[in-house]
Amino acid sequence: MKSLWILLFCLPVFAKTSFPDSLLIGNVKVFIHPSAKSILESEQKRLGSSKRFVEGMKEKMRFYFPVMEPLLQKAGIPNEFKYLSVQESGLNPIAVSSSQAVGYWQFKIGTATDMGMKVNEQVDERKHIIEATKGAAIYFTRNNRVLNNWVGTLLSYRVGLGTAKKTPYVMDWVGKSDIQVDSTTDWYVLRFLAYQKFWADEFKKDDSLGIKPANQSKLVLYENTRGKNLYEIADELNVSYDDLKKHNPWILNDFVPNDKNYIVYHPSNVPFFDNSKRIPTIEEPTDFLLPPKKKLDNPQQE
Repeated sequence: MKSLWILLFCLPVFAKTSFPDSLLIGNVKVFIHPSAKSILESEQKRLGSSKRFVEGMKEKMRFYFPVMEPLLQKAGIPNEFKYLSVQESGLNPIAVSSSQAVGYWQFKIGTATDMGMKVNEQVDERKHIIEATKGAAIYFTRNNRVLNNWVGTLLSYRVGLGTAKKTPYVMDWVGKSDIQVDSTTDWYVLRFLAYQKFWADEFKKDDSLGIKPANQSKLVLYENTRGKNLYEIADELNVSYDDLKKHNPWILNDFVPNDKNYIVYHPSNVPFFDNSKRIPTIEEPTDFLLPPKKKLDNPQQE
């Protein structure tokens, strides 16, 4: 019986269905040309090939999305963009790409520091879910002011703003609320559409069936950290040092620098903090309105 349960758990969860004719990304209605549908359906089939993978990723999303969503909302970023972090890193804070992009949102060092993140010998905020999401929101906001289309802005996250401005169909999308993608559209955009639709459908399916994970941990945020070592913080939170270290890989040593109140986080089933009141606002770098001193790095160049 146990072997049968394991076999069933590992079976694919993807049921082949026709990809819809359009999707809404923020305020942009994306029409899907028939030539792109087989690409999107193939991507969805790959995502759904393992039930174990799907359930594990949904658990991660339930853990991180409640912290990410308010940050994106406050910045005016489409909620659908949260799925880009899944596409980029699988929500793995220590993910490293072949181009040395790091963290949840896959930033290179130059772009990360331009977006206000600290990357030094003590901390790497590309691995910090809040700071990295704030940085991604700033990047999206800057580029969308130029491209004025969220799907074009999405592509600029891979190729950079300069290249996006040289892409004919991206410039044709500027200011439009209705666009079309086809088989010639950059793979990054098509993959995002497949990811967004697949994962959103997974959560809708769970909601319709009343499925809720048992004992789902929540991300507890703790701000009284300035200049403290992890052993002190572990004692204050009554958690193990090992767990604290594991869930805060952005701390490169065993202490939190004293230059600001960094947010340390930890999974817990005990909601002794009201996170809704503790999500920080997005403060753009002081030179936000000035021309960049150098061309923005591309967060991910595979």
